[in-house]
Amino acid sequence: MSGPSLSGIFSSLYTRGAHYGALGLAMFSLSFQGCADPTSNSGLNSLTNGAYLYIASGACYAGGATVSTGNATIAKYSLSTGEFVSLVLDYNNRGNNDQPASISRFGSDQFIVAVENTAGRRLDIVHRNGTGLMTYITHATALNQALRYVNVLADGSVLVSKTSAIEKFSAARNRVTQGASPFVSNPQGACATSSTQMTSNHVLPGGLIVYTHAAASPNNQIGVISATGYAAPADCLAAQTAPDAAALPTSALYHPQGRKLLVAYGSATASANYIYSYDINLSTGAISNPVEAFADYNVVRGPTHMKIDPDTGAIYVANGASVLNNIEKFTLDSDGTLNKSGSVPFIASSIHTRCISSLEIAP
Repeated sequence: MSGPSLSGIFSSLYTRGAHYGALGLAMFSLSFQGCADPTSNSGLNSLTNGAYLYIASGACYAGGATVSTGNATIAKYSLSTGEFVSLVLDYNNRGNNDQPASISRFGSDQFIVAVENTAGRRLDIVHRNGTGLMTYITHATALNQALRYVNVLADGSVLVSKTSAIEKFSAARNRVTQGASPFVSNPQGACATSSTQMTSNHVLPGGLIVYTHAAASPNNQIGVISATGYAAPADCLAAQTAPDAAALPTSALYHPQGRKLLVAYGSATASANYIYSYDINLSTGAISNPVEAFADYNVVRGPTHMKIDPDTGAIYVANGASVLNNIEKFTLDSDGTLNKSGSVPFIASSIHTRCISSLEIAP
């Protein structure tokens, strides 16, 4: 797939309402220049001062827990206090049922947004102050199922988890396939069977890809795929079945300070909502030493996404279950268990935390 022409990008812009102010051509120019360098790490090493937690409320997946209808917004909160700062983007202004399914940093000043809309799924780019919204990738074949997770790689390419597979687009916005198949599709070997509910992807230091798959037992599992994608059974390096038949994995992340893989599990069964930690070999992908890191379903229920502060190591967990609709903050102990920070949620339930689909940390 070739990328859209510049004229096509201009045509995808829409006028922001009075809530955001008029979008001028100069601002678009700055925004587009930012798109040229999605690998920039400006700000990543100094997030503690002036950092924010960005929350997408939209098309979330909570592992079977009952969820509220998403608010179709991206909001900005203080990373230090959890206080609401501002509304960044309101997809309701477009009036076409767009719901953000996932957001990820794209360069120093922008986000890439996976937009779930059965009338036209796509990836958008938006400046972190809410301006310069434009369509970045559309692809009727690749983006043909419910979008779950978007991840920007170091080379500017993008991994997109959808219902049955993980798609990849190059920095030039071309679809990257394995033959005629998606980048990761129907992996066999230890990963079989993982082809019905891909819920997230996470790239480990070194490039191996961890995915979560939320199908009925025994296919509720996490898998590790070669950095080059899945082309043969040998490309599935390892797999780990969920600790409970009713638990469905929704999100995974690697904690570099604690050297643990954390996996969140949601469920319609209250007692099967929790977070586990694992040891993982960054070279071979081997997973071992499962530890029940946190298991209080009054605190973690229907977890949809986790995000780590790269400076402090704190972990933020979004609860998609309608009975919570909040965000909790944790620290990781050396034994692989998690400690909740504070006696109340870090960010309480509000209109901006309904069906949280994604979290991101940025200036």
